[in-house]
Amino acid sequence: MKGISIFHLLMAISAGLYAQDQDLKYPELMKETIIMMDTARTVNHLQGAANQFERIGNAMQTQWLPFYYSAYCFVQISHKVKSDNMRDLNIEKAEELISRADQLSPENSEIWVMKGFILQAKMSVDPMTRGFKYNKACLETFRKARELDPENPRSYLWEGVNLFNTPSFMGGGKEKALPLIEKSIEKFETFHLNDSIFPDWGKQYALMILAKCKN
Repeated sequence: MKGISIFHLLMAISAGLYAQDQDLKYPELMKETIIMMDTARTVNHLQGAANQFERIGNAMQTQWLPFYYSAYCFVQISHKVKSDNMRDLNIEKAEELISRADQLSPENSEIWVMKGFILQAKMSVDPMTRGFKYNKACLETFRKARELDPENPRSYLWEGVNLFNTPSFMGGGKEKALPLIEKSIEKFETFHLNDSIFPDWGKQYALMILAKCKN
């Protein structure tokens, strides 16, 4: 019995040290993979970053950010592949990953933004048919994100983008989008990152859409 107890004690210590080692490596692995994602110029490079994020998430098990970023990569891939079928497959993968992130961190503003971002990608595959089906739900996700964190600039940005791309006869247009885009830029100026691997994307796109709204 004594031998078994010592064995189990050693195993527990070993597992604890391994978990501690993983925790120490996590921020560096995430930073490296975020750079890989930000510098990706091809589908293959984005796929590599997406896979790496998912592996990190599977290893850590309690961290939502790897699945969030992996979902973001798959949305980006969906905009780069040509066939509608391949676009939908990548969007479905993004939905699966953001669902895993949501399970780990419910009521998270960034995750709700990503849910809407994914719905936008889904609508873009077939705007005429899917716009009527998903547009309302898409807007609701961004508004939910804003309720959870009124300081999140991406909630204003992507609702504004959604309205910018919605015909005026359906309640959208430049005039409706402009106040939200302006608000997003205001929020980007004061947005505080919780840490260096927290989401910090969208400002340059907001500036581009702002120029289009004012054109």
